[in-house]
Amino acid sequence: MNLKLTVAFVSLACVACGKTEAPAEKKAAAPASAEKKVEAPATKAPATKAWLAADKLGVQLEVPAGAKFEPGAGTSLMLMTQDGSCTVMLSKKDDMSYFQSYDATIAEIEKGTMGKKKEMLKNEKVDESNWTIYYTKESMFEPGKSQYAVDVRKKVGADEYSCSRVNDSEADAKCVLEACLSMKPAEGAAAAPGSAAGSAAAGSAAPGSAAGSAAAPAPATK
Repeated sequence: MNLKLTVAFVSLACVACGKTEAPAEKKAAAPASAEKKVEAPATKAPATKAWLAADKLGVQLEVPAGAKFEPGAGTSLMLMTQDGSCTVMLSKKDDMSYFQSYDATIAEIEKGTMGKKKEMLKNEKVDESNWTIYYTKESMFEPGKSQYAVDVRKKVGADEYSCSRVNDSEADAKCVLEACLSMKPAEGAAAAPGSAAGSAAAGSAAPGSAAGSAAAPAPATK
């Protein structure tokens, strides 16, 4: 009987031993699962923007810092960022340029002249000189590939401008759209009456100013 009791106690002790060791194994495995966590990719910070003047055309656009204008066909200019992601075609309506009407532009889009239209994202017309068209289409050279097209017509002062571009990515297209819609007169393009620049352009100086004093002869003293 004593031998049986001894074996029984030893068996119970082994079972108890196994039960106490199990939690320790689970604790050791916990750090391994923590190592499998994947960190979320860092989000790209928005590009810093700055106003860039197209002095040749008399307007300025708010664009990514570092962008510059390059000569285009005729009197047009091409705005390009350092990485080429935000490229804008800008031109002013004159005797040397051809500006298609709003209705003709829409007709070409529906016809698929520059690639089959997929979806019209924005179509706003104020008048024949002010409208915005933004849509997706199929590439003319790579069937099945989607592209984003921006076509903006805007009147600034007495002049009418065309601002457009076809892009492969939505982000680039939005950059072009924002740049085109931000268009405004370039600083100093039209000086206000009475300003130093306006006076100089008119060939007259304000009475009492340094320039006026220099231009007018001093009264003779008796």
